[in-house]
Amino acid sequence: MANYVHKPKKLADVTIDLAAVAMGKMPADLIIRNGKLVNVNIGAVQNDMDVAVKHGFIVYVGKDTENKILTDKHTQIIDAKGRYLVPGLIDSHVHIESSMVDPRHFAAGVLARGTTTICPDNHEITNVLGLRAVELFQNAARGLPIKFLLAMPVCVPAVRGFEDTGAEIYAKDVAEAYEKGWAQLQGEQMNFIGVIHGDKEVHEIIKASHEAGMVLTGHYASDELDQGLNAFAATGINCCHEVTSAESVLKRSELGFYSQLRYGSAWLDLPNTIKAYTENPGLDSRFMTICTDDVNAATITREGQMDRSLRTAIKNGVPPVIAIQMATLNAAQLLEKARWIGSISPGRAADILIVSDITDFVIDEVYSDGVLVAKNGMLTIDLEPYAYPAYSMKTMHLDKLTLDDFKISAGTDEAINVRAIEIQPGKVHTVEKSKKMYPVEGLIQADVSRDLAKAFSFYRHQPKDGVTGSRGAGIIAGTHFNENCAYASTISHDCHNLLVIGTSDEAMMLAANEVIKSQGGMAVVVDGSLAARLELPLAGLMSLSPIEITAKKIQAIELALRKAGAQHESIEMTFSLLGLIVIEQLHLSNRGLVELKSNAPLKIVPLIK
Repeated sequence: MANYVHKPKKLADVTIDLAAVAMGKMPADLIIRNGKLVNVNIGAVQNDMDVAVKHGFIVYVGKDTENKILTDKHTQIIDAKGRYLVPGLIDSHVHIESSMVDPRHFAAGVLARGTTTICPDNHEITNVLGLRAVELFQNAARGLPIKFLLAMPVCVPAVRGFEDTGAEIYAKDVAEAYEKGWAQLQGEQMNFIGVIHGDKEVHEIIKASHEAGMVLTGHYASDELDQGLNAFAATGINCCHEVTSAESVLKRSELGFYSQLRYGSAWLDLPNTIKAYTENPGLDSRFMTICTDDVNAATITREGQMDRSLRTAIKNGVPPVIAIQMATLNAAQLLEKARWIGSISPGRAADILIVSDITDFVIDEVYSDGVLVAKNGMLTIDLEPYAYPAYSMKTMHLDKLTLDDFKISAGTDEAINVRAIEIQPGKVHTVEKSKKMYPVEGLIQADVSRDLAKAFSFYRHQPKDGVTGSRGAGIIAGTHFNENCAYASTISHDCHNLLVIGTSDEAMMLAANEVIKSQGGMAVVVDGSLAARLELPLAGLMSLSPIEITAKKIQAIELALRKAGAQHESIEMTFSLLGLIVIEQLHLSNRGLVELKSNAPLKIVPLIK
């Protein structure tokens, strides 16, 4: 099978032909007959419906195309045989880097699962490579049969002065990306504290996005739903995926602010947030959408992506048509692209799924711009790999670590109280706990009996004065690691410095040095021996292998973590958020512990209280 290059036509160039086909004066390219149309425009299923397509656009939706629409020897005619016709799914907020495969292999994986539009916010790789990462992703996505609406990263680093990353993004960079066509909307504004308290640099970025006519997406990670949320929305930011309760969804909807109900590999908020609809019968759901945010290759190959999220909404009591609206039309309206995508309607892109079971959401065929791209969960086309430049493949600037790098001085042999970060598997936030610890020869040690591990964040990017060699140290509760076990990874949102967690210095040193040797990735040490390793050479974040191969290696990491004692599903993704300082309550950067509470400004706090 030859490599497929997608070359969609522009609507403005083919309007005469589209009208001619609809009027029965020119043959259609594709006709799908005898389907049950999931009409998201009216929230109903219509039986015995046909859809005609020309130049990748829908031109006719109705009945009896045999007598109304012309065909010739080039017209492809599909008999849906009473199956459902569903718009292609839209993921309005996703980080491709979290899948641990590059954009092309990610697209291959999710297209087969019915996702025909993605809005990747690539602030992970932008934190490593800077603005050139935005251009790199656009180049890598060329010729893919998927709508690729890149969300310009605007928080690199997440908050200046509290962590160090490989690059920084300012308003001028944001404006340049829009001007050069590298980005099609603004990525999540994570520095919500800066937004609501009037940080000048944050608002310069907001201004650049408004002046370019972009949709502005957000990240309001706070339970304060009155003044703070109003202030955030007042700036023109229109959506947020940091919703964790029905109350927070309802309040956003009241304000005309979109909720992106998240269901990824580790952040499983949707069963809670969807209660905003299921416990309020008749509530208008137009401001509720579904997204994945962070979903890894193992989850995609094993369970799915947006289709998995959609099935979860249905299983939690949402009628299938309403759930489909949330994953299609509502998302298109959030993106202000409903004239192009989100429904099976004339003038829209022919992104169509043929679904045999609407409740379990079994997808038989996937069409993107009228081209059959997947059938029965498998791609029907071959996509050529992208040749990445050398600068993106050599990003590990950290010397081999020694045992001394994993010492935490207490300055005393007396009992001390420390600030511990308690992780919450399945959730993005942490809880700050006070723990009494007992130093040994003046050093803080892990305590397996009390489920207290040590953690470090090592700066690993290009050398910088005053930054190279920096590290932050903390104590983590909730890993359930056994003796002499460790985990190391360069996936540490959003700084992507080297994160190391463990119960012995020797195990942590071994895991960390394996990741350094691999130019980035993950490593797990169990009982003092290397148990699993995943190499992620693209910026230390992504594999260049097909999604199925990467999925198997992620599963090996997860199995090793279970052997180490960590039993929660996809806990490596929970670990990856230990460095995300814009989430409550306590997190770890290369500068130390960063505290965020009650919409107050961030502050660095000492480990020992």
